[in-house]
Amino acid sequence: MRILEVFLVAALVAGLTPALAAARSPIQTQRLMATSVPLEASPTSSVLAAVWRDRLMAMRKKLATLSNPSANSSRPASNVTVNAFAASFTDGDKTIILSALFTTPECVNLSGAAAPNLNNCPVRIAVLQNGEVNVVASANDFPFVAAMKDLANDQANEFDNQTSRDKTLVTFDPATHEITTLLILNGVRDTEKSAPIRIPY
Repeated sequence: MRILEVFLVAALVAGLTPALAAARSPIQTQRLMATSVPLEASPTSSVLAAVWRDRLMAMRKKLATLSNPSANSSRPASNVTVNAFAASFTDGDKTIILSALFTTPECVNLSGAAAPNLNNCPVRIAVLQNGEVNVVASANDFPFVAAMKDLANDQANEFDNQTSRDKTLVTFDPATHEITTLLILNGVRDTEKSAPIRIPY
C-alpha cells in the first residue's frame, strides 16, 4: 500500500466519532516506509508536501537558479522528486505522521562503512485533523535505516521497503503521546536510537 493510501485510510478512521475512535487507539508500531514526494506537489494534494512545504519551496527555488536543472537527469525538471520516509498512526480523530526527509547535505551517515544504511536526517511530526496538517515537533538528527535494494550497476538506486534485515520500526503510544524507534541493522537490533519524541497536543 502506498504511503498516501495509508494516510487516506487513516483519515477515514479519524472520521469516526472521537469516543469510538479513542477506544480503538492502542499502542501502534509501523515500519518507516520510503516514498517519493514530487517537488511540485501541492500541500493540498499531498500530506507530506504539506509537512515539508517550506523545504520543497526552497528546493524549487534552488532548482530554478540552475542554468540547466535537468542536465544530469533524463527526467524533466517538473518530474523531480525528493525522497522521504514516513509512518502514520491514529489517536482518536487525529492522524499522527512522522516523516524524515532524505536529502543532502542535511542527512549524515555517522557510521560510514560499518553501517552504510544508517542515516541521521531531519524529521518532523505532524498532526492531521479535520483536513488540516500541523507540524508540532521537529529535529535535525533523527537516526533511521534507509536500506537500498541490491540492483545491477546500470539500474538506479531504489529503497527496499520489504527487507527484514535493515529497517526502522516506529512505535506510537497514545497514552503518553510519545513516539519511539527501534533500528534493525543486518538483522540485529542497533543500540543507536532517537530519544522518545513527545507530541504536544
